[in-house]
Amino acid sequence: MALRMVGLIRAKGGGWFARKGVPADVRDAYERLYGVRWEAQLKLPGNTPKHEAKKQLAEWAAEIETRIAALRAQKNGEGQPLTKLNAVALAGRWYSWFIEQHEDDPGLPKRWSEMGEHLVWNVLRPEAPEEYERNPKADPGWEWVREPEVREAVRPQVAEMARTASFLANAGIALTPPAHALFVDAVGNNLYPAISLLERRARGDYSPDTTPETFPPFVQGAPQRVTGLSCWQLFEGFVRATQPAPTTVSRWRAVFLQMQKDFADRAANGITEDDARAWVTGLVSEERTAYTVREVWLSSSRRVFGWASQHKHISKNPFAEVRVDVPRKIRTRETKAFRPEEAQLILRAALAYRDPKTPRERARRWVPWLCAYSGRARAR
Repeated sequence: MALRMVGLIRAKGGGWFARKGVPADVRDAYERLYGVRWEAQLKLPGNTPKHEAKKQLAEWAAEIETRIAALRAQKNGEGQPLTKLNAVALAGRWYSWFIEQHEDDPGLPKRWSEMGEHLVWNVLRPEAPEEYERNPKADPGWEWVREPEVREAVRPQVAEMARTASFLANAGIALTPPAHALFVDAVGNNLYPAISLLERRARGDYSPDTTPETFPPFVQGAPQRVTGLSCWQLFEGFVRATQPAPTTVSRWRAVFLQMQKDFADRAANGITEDDARAWVTGLVSEERTAYTVREVWLSSSRRVFGWASQHKHISKNPFAEVRVDVPRKIRTRETKAFRPEEAQLILRAALAYRDPKTPRERARRWVPWLCAYSGRARAR
């Protein structure tokens, strides 16, 4: 990230001082999150060595730039998509961040017990469905909390209590709206455990916390614009424009249904060549040969994405340089000609049709004999 240089000066009292203006386009959001509207300031004690002051200045400036970039990306509709697994992983990073904010000085236990009660009884409990109200014993674990409509209703309050906006801005992560919803839902699953831990810390219980070990590692990608046609929309556009044969459409439909599923978190234009290569390579399995992948899956992907690239629906065809190695077939016989016993078996089966009536039956009766007498059976 290219940083705009910030000057470090000596204040009148002898301390170090630096300031950085907050851009107008993110000023409202920055003030809401950090309590500062016009400029961020860094103040260091006067006894801080100059080299240490410069180091802290660089770290501070990088943090401010990251906050601004994240807020700007969110405002402009840009952001990182998340799979459900990566949303849980990011919630793990939030968990550690949230605990670190308070663990050294958690305050009174009452603060956290009241916060936990507010989450349970004022945020979650009012959204209980009628089925639960009629028979609470049927769902003692409150599984209804995970229902989509309940998630959507409590999401804003969970995000506010968990300070997810501050966490994301501090981490320099901007999320797409769907990714943000997944992330807040994952945080909601872990907010009460985090509150309970801080209540224990406030009571003097600093026994090891094993919760962070339960989260998968988070894989962060660069913020990217995810607007544009999806893989399936690309295929639909190709079919409308080129009108391929119905058999081609039918055969390729499975390819793009699977592609849409595997790349559900991004637009077609967000698929890189590495993504395409990894996807194609992963298609080869015991049920799907390398030949099938090359002739159907890769061929159709390259054709549709090539068309989309030509018509500027995407910037580049990620499948253009992807290749699939197909092993040579192992020949288990010296020639392709039928052996005598095989020819006898075929002709004997043809004689079974003594009174063929349909075109198919007549073909089964006479084609093997015609091949046998003409010598074409040897090439079979």
